[in-house]
Amino acid sequence: MSVSLEIKEFLINDIERRKDCCKESFDKGRKGEIYKERCPACRSSFVGGVFVGFGSVTDPEKAFHLDMRLSVPLADKLCAMLTEESIEPHRHSLKGGKERIYYKVSSAIGDFLTYIGATRFALTVMEKEVYNSVKFKENREANAVIANLDRLATAAAEQMLSISALKKSGVLESLPEELKETARLREANPDMSLAELCQQFNPPISKSGLNHRLKRLNEEAKKIKEQ
Repeated sequence: MSVSLEIKEFLINDIERRKDCCKESFDKGRKGEIYKERCPACRSSFVGGVFVGFGSVTDPEKAFHLDMRLSVPLADKLCAMLTEESIEPHRHSLKGGKERIYYKVSSAIGDFLTYIGATRFALTVMEKEVYNSVKFKENREANAVIANLDRLATAAAEQMLSISALKKSGVLESLPEELKETARLREANPDMSLAELCQQFNPPISKSGLNHRLKRLNEEAKKIKEQ
C-alpha cells in the first residue's frame, strides 16, 4: 500500500472516533464542499477530508512532496485556513480552472500531517529528513576526501614525471643538493602526502618549504620540455 493510501485509510478510520460535527466537516472536505465550523476541531477535520478527497504524498523514502488539486474556491478557503495555522502552502494555477496546493519541504509536510491528525506519518517524514541530512553530510565529506585524494594523486604524478625527465636529461645532478634530496625522497615515497613527506627529511622541513622545492623541480622539468 502506498503512503498516500495509508494516511487516507488512517484518517478515515480516525474520524469515526470524533464528534458528529467533525465527521460532517471531514465529509464536506472530502467532497470538495465548503463546511460550517461548529467546534475548533472541525477545521482540522475539514482539511483532513480535503486531503483524503484530493491529496497525495510521495513515499518519504524517495522524496518529500505533498499536493492537492482543487477548485479555485476550495483552494482559496484551504490556503486561508492553513495560512492562519502558520503552515501556508505553495500554490500554482493549472489548466481547466484547477489550483495545485503543495508542500515540498519535509518540515512543512510534517506540520501539515500533524495538523490533520496523522502524527505517526509526520514522525516518519521527519525521521527520514534527519536520516537524509546525515547521509548528505557523510556523502559530502566523503566526496571532499576523494576530491582531495585526486588532487594529491595528480600533483604527485606530475612531480614523478618531472623527476623522471630531469634524471633522463642529466639535469637533476646539476641542481642544488636540496632539490636532489627532494627528488630522491619523492621518488622513494610516491604515495605520501606532503605532510608525511616533510617528515622524511633530516631535519624535517615545513610544508611550504617542500611545496617550494617541488615547484622548482616542476619548473626545471618544464624548461627541458620547452627546449
